[in-house]
Amino acid sequence: MIELVHLDKIYPSREGDVHALEDISLTINDGAIYGVIGLSGAGKSTLVRCINLLERPTAGKVLLDGEDLTSASEKRLREVRRSIGMIFQSFNLLEQRSVEANVRFPLELIHAPKEEARERVKELLELVGLSEKAAMYPSQLSGGQKQRVAIARALATRPKYLLCDEATSALDPQTTQSILELLKSINKELGVTIVVITHEMKVVESICTDVAVLDKSRVAEEGKVADVFSFPKSEIAKQLVIPNLIRSLKAGTGKKIRLVFRGETSDTPVISGLALECGVAANILYADTKNIDGRTYGHMVITLEGGEAAEKAKRYLGRCNVLYREEEDDEVICSAGL
Repeated sequence: MIELVHLDKIYPSREGDVHALEDISLTINDGAIYGVIGLSGAGKSTLVRCINLLERPTAGKVLLDGEDLTSASEKRLREVRRSIGMIFQSFNLLEQRSVEANVRFPLELIHAPKEEARERVKELLELVGLSEKAAMYPSQLSGGQKQRVAIARALATRPKYLLCDEATSALDPQTTQSILELLKSINKELGVTIVVITHEMKVVESICTDVAVLDKSRVAEEGKVADVFSFPKSEIAKQLVIPNLIRSLKAGTGKKIRLVFRGETSDTPVISGLALECGVAANILYADTKNIDGRTYGHMVITLEGGEAAEKAKRYLGRCNVLYREEEDDEVICSAGL
């Protein structure tokens, strides 16, 4: 388990102190794929580098399985870091080394026996699907293949945790998806806890179980991905998760109702039911669904005529167990209920 307790990180400058992190407290449970999202400059990369103390916090604690790393000796810290792998946006491969030698490098640093290292490298290259590329050099690989080498290298010392700092930002969508599937497989098959730093919502909804939203160096919101993506509470989460929904509320006329589908109701034929059973005509302003952890979640914004039509619609939605809210033009997710 990773625990961040009242973490601060301050960078001094001529213009004054820069607070990269302010009072960050998070718990990342074993076996999770934990996403950290936010706009550029929110503190995401600083946070992940504080976990393995590549950046030393100004205040607060970093607990790894109950051990406070901020008070550990340099020798102990080097030992603990073997249990924390890390991959980066820029891959950070050694250009003069072959694929095989890049993956072997961490094992050389800990003086692993040569035969043991050879077998481990073979095993890892098979895991990431690059067995036939062992003798090639980074310059001969595609971006996705380079990231696979970086993942294999990060796993060389059999870490319990894997930190991913914008690991897919430099990749095209198709390659990104293949890397995300690989990370999901590593999490499931090897039991590695993964922390994913990203500004891409698609990454979080594709593989993460939990998420923290950073805004201006602080945690604005955290929770299960399905909960945060269904009902974002903070302004920054709304901007990141449902920006098109917010814009849709400024369009159209009539009473606006936002429907929320959470897996169990995603197959309900709501609009046709309103028309056939209630005789209510609904205009769809916005609709979007996402697959999160194998279940379909989504939002829909409809407009209705006021009066009895709206009341009929609300009664029907209640019978169907479809969650809904009445919305104002410029207020999203603010009314009571749900």
